[in-house]
Amino acid sequence: METLLYWVVVACYCAAVVYIGYRIRARRGGEDPNTVETGMEFWIARRQLPGWRLGISLTSGWLMLGWIAFGMSQIYMYGATALWILPIPWFILCFIIVAMVPFVRRIGAVSLPQAIEKRYGRPGRILVAVFSAGVFIAWTQAELFIAGTLMSPFLRIAPWACMVLLVAPIILYTWLGGFRAIVTTDLVQFAIMALFMVILAAAAVTAASDASSGEIIGVLRQASPPWSGQGETFNLFFLGFLFPAVLLAGYLPGWMIEQDLCLRVQAVPTTAGARKGALLALVLITVFVLVLPSVVAFCALVVFPPAEGSPPTAIGDDATGIIAAFIKGMPMAVAAFMLVGITACQMSTVDTFANVSAMAMAYDVVDPLLLKKSTPKRRLEAARVISIVAIVAALVCAFISERLGDVYYISSGVLSASIAVPALFVF
Repeated sequence: METLLYWVVVACYCAAVVYIGYRIRARRGGEDPNTVETGMEFWIARRQLPGWRLGISLTSGWLMLGWIAFGMSQIYMYGATALWILPIPWFILCFIIVAMVPFVRRIGAVSLPQAIEKRYGRPGRILVAVFSAGVFIAWTQAELFIAGTLMSPFLRIAPWACMVLLVAPIILYTWLGGFRAIVTTDLVQFAIMALFMVILAAAAVTAASDASSGEIIGVLRQASPPWSGQGETFNLFFLGFLFPAVLLAGYLPGWMIEQDLCLRVQAVPTTAGARKGALLALVLITVFVLVLPSVVAFCALVVFPPAEGSPPTAIGDDATGIIAAFIKGMPMAVAAFMLVGITACQMSTVDTFANVSAMAMAYDVVDPLLLKKSTPKRRLEAARVISIVAIVAALVCAFISERLGDVYYISSGVLSASIAVPALFVF
């Protein structure tokens, strides 16, 4: 009975997001495809995105359960010093986004590789586009991997089958509506995801309070994170001062010029509207992406204490199962909603990253090299096909994934070294 309920709610949600894509396609069906400029419509919705939707869409795209589960596992294993791995750099990034809005708006190009071409020539555009596609396919792969891991116990099918189930509706609504469908579905997904994080945090705090007789902070002070030790839970600098310095230098340059971020900032009609959207994103990301997941991770140290220096089986050997462990203790109806939340979180991230991967290849490689003299209709068709190819490529990579850490560390370094340096010099 439980499994049937889980299948029904996931099926209903998938049908809803596909319907959104269909409605967008139907609404724009009267336009002559040969008069639609592919870069403006399919990739940035003709710069018609309201500022408030920028904030919600950006938050929705960054509510990545792969990243969040990985960040939680690091906080569980290290304690507070792991806040430097994701939450603190992300928080600093939000302020950088607000400051850089006018600079991004000044780019006379749809994509960063296109802007780089204006300064360094076409080879520079193609090289950066290839690296960008590789990074975002890797991130898409990681999010699909964690989606399969989290959904499998509910639906009682193999993780790879859960990944396929997640990808199918994304392919449909991306094909139908492009970027406009992605940011529209983000609205629905954000509402679900925000409630998901609130419920998860409330459940974690309640469980931790019960396990500690109301003395959560006192128990945490005496806790022994597996990779740091007893009494180190709140030590921000267990790994020294060089550790955060290296992480900030390695992460922030690449993160601040992410193509998904730049697309959303450019898709707003005015600079003032884009800045308001960035400010809204700062608040929403701080609450739902940084604070609440960190609270859940610290509570997990109380509810699922390490045994002999290792995480208990309830959260997995690498502690990436914290989310699933808390959901298992919820009533069936609440757990069903949380499954929809997992689906929403992963769809919003996978469609965003796959869209960026596809854009790098379609708009910055195929278009200028092979389709420069083609009609807008043919270029739009090529964009749709390449979008699907990017999703399928990430899915294949997810099938052979074994761990999340290397994907995030290596790809973030590649993003900073191979894309951020030339992109920053464009200015």
